[in-house]
Amino acid sequence: MCTSIKMKATDGSLVFARTMDWHEYSPEPMRIPANYSWKTAYNERTITNQYAVLGVGRNLVNLHADVSDGVNEHGLAAQKLTFSNRSEYAENAIDGKIQLAPFEFLLWILGNCRTVEEVVEKMDNLQLMNDEYSHIKYGRNDLHFSVTDPSGRMVNIEPRQQRLIVVENPIGVVTNAPNFEREMSKLGDFMDLTENPTELNKISTGDFSGKPVMPGGFSPRARFIRATILKEHAVVPTNKQENLIETWHILNSVTVPKSDGRSDTFTVYRSAVEVVSRTLYYEFYEDLGVQSMGFGD
Repeated sequence: MCTSIKMKATDGSLVFARTMDWHEYSPEPMRIPANYSWKTAYNERTITNQYAVLGVGRNLVNLHADVSDGVNEHGLAAQKLTFSNRSEYAENAIDGKIQLAPFEFLLWILGNCRTVEEVVEKMDNLQLMNDEYSHIKYGRNDLHFSVTDPSGRMVNIEPRQQRLIVVENPIGVVTNAPNFEREMSKLGDFMDLTENPTELNKISTGDFSGKPVMPGGFSPRARFIRATILKEHAVVPTNKQENLIETWHILNSVTVPKSDGRSDTFTVYRSAVEVVSRTLYYEFYEDLGVQSMGFGD
């Protein structure tokens, strides 16, 4: 599960938001300081992060912080999402590279990269490992990742063929399907795509005549199409506050309630970062309001 959305405002602010859809657990807002030291689960290598991070996650007993999404002091923002049982991790370590458990990837890039460009440059120095030879067994983590920064560039990072593959994301939406290009191609059934959109946050000509209505349901494809169409119809925010409000209402359309019959997964929390001001916003399932924190708080 999980849905990620990026929205821009005309004043240059950028909101990067997500639903965290998972089984019952207890996340919390996190402040991870600069120079935070931690040991990797795979080979207990000591890593010392360079940058401070705000995020949502949890502290793992006898291990380290586990951040699921957040922003660092330079405005790099990242999220991890489930990947529909398609992750292909490395089994054998390569000398000279850094080996990480998949769930540690965000902690590393947010702590050690300033921009999307720097993340992409450093991908070849990292390996995400299965736990066949790891010091600590962590099971199978089917994850992929979404990253953006104040430039507005957004990429998906997918563990395929035991490598980290970078996929440019011009849509500003991602869910859990294993083939992002195929998901993008399905959008053509619902809108006429264009390389020259006339408005911010748009990817279509704006002509929906004769197109089917957006799908309901909570499958990855349904949520992907629904969030993208709602972005197309959304007003263009003029500032950070309007941007956050508009994005939060789009998240409403893909938020998964608890259910006795459908599944035991639900939207445990929703979060967003405004990357220019480096502000984190979050709302847990039981909350009736959005909370926030920044680096200056």
